[in-house]
Amino acid sequence: MKLTPLNITLACILVWFISEMNADTEMLFSWGWLVALIAVLLLVDVFFRIVIRDLQRIWVLQIGFILVVGIVMVILKIQ
Repeated sequence: MKLTPLNITLACILVWFISEMNADTEMLFSWGWLVALIAVLLLVDVFFRIVIRDLQRIWVLQIGFILVVGIVMVILKIQ
C-alpha cells in the first residue's frame, strides 16, 4: 500500500482520538462519527487511486482536497 496524504491524515486522526480517550475532558466526537470519518477518508483515498495512477499527482490532489475540506470546516465553524 502506497503512502498518501489521506493515509497520513487518517493515522493522525486515529492517534489523536486514542490519546483523547484517556483524558478527563469530553471527547470532540463519538465512536460513530470516528467510524464514519474513517470510512469517508478510505473511500476518497480509493477513489483517487482508481481515477489517478500517477503517485505524484495523487499527492497534489489529495493535499488540495485536505486543504479545501479544512477551509470549509473552518468557515462552517465560524458561522
